[in-house]
Amino acid sequence: MPFGPITLKGSKRKPYPKVLRTVGDHLKKRRCELGLLQKEVAFRLGVDDDTILNWEHGNTQPPVRFLPRIIRFLGYDPYPAAKLLAEKLVAKRRQLGLSRKQLAKRLGVDEGTLAHWEKAQQEPTGNRIETVKEFLASDA
Repeated sequence: MPFGPITLKGSKRKPYPKVLRTVGDHLKKRRCELGLLQKEVAFRLGVDDDTILNWEHGNTQPPVRFLPRIIRFLGYDPYPAAKLLAEKLVAKRRQLGLSRKQLAKRLGVDEGTLAHWEKAQQEPTGNRIETVKEFLASDA
């Protein structure tokens, strides 16, 4: 039997997006830069392979509890820099992987009050503003 030229065909990898809009876009870019498989990133982040796939495809967003690990993996915070007090509260909460309920407890306020602060519907007053500033300035 004579053999002719063999052509191997396979799916071409889609390059990561040029404009990084989601956390999944940032993860895919970093993963590709490091030459890692999705399952290797999943292992590093403590999630399963399908979770990484869903994040990268924009099907789901990472829960806040995974954001500290994601930020460490990326080497930066993928969210825009916070300018307003409300944005700074949300950013710090994300960086620490805290739920709104957990942060409200830490600040000694109810969850609804914190939600109003994070949505810039209210600002902390009195001794609460000092508590918030101390939280924002802390490492944890």
